[in-house]
Amino acid sequence: MNYETVKAFNNEKLELNRYVKLLERLKESATFVQTSLAKLNVGQNIIFSTGLTINLLMAAYQVSTGILTPGDFVMI
Repeated sequence: MNYETVKAFNNEKLELNRYVKLLERLKESATFVQTSLAKLNVGQNIIFSTGLTINLLMAAYQVSTGILTPGDFVMI
């Protein structure tokens, strides 16, 4: 629909309401996407941090038992 058609049939309020509804749906969709990405990032950070912590604890234990040297620990 073009500007002249809307003006000629006096449907400005109708078109404005449709536009506002579309903007609200767009806002809701954008919020959902951002929330989903934030949750995904938190989950990935938890998994990465847990794995790193376990690896470092295992390496520290192996250094204390003499299996690894302190240089090996730093390399890990």
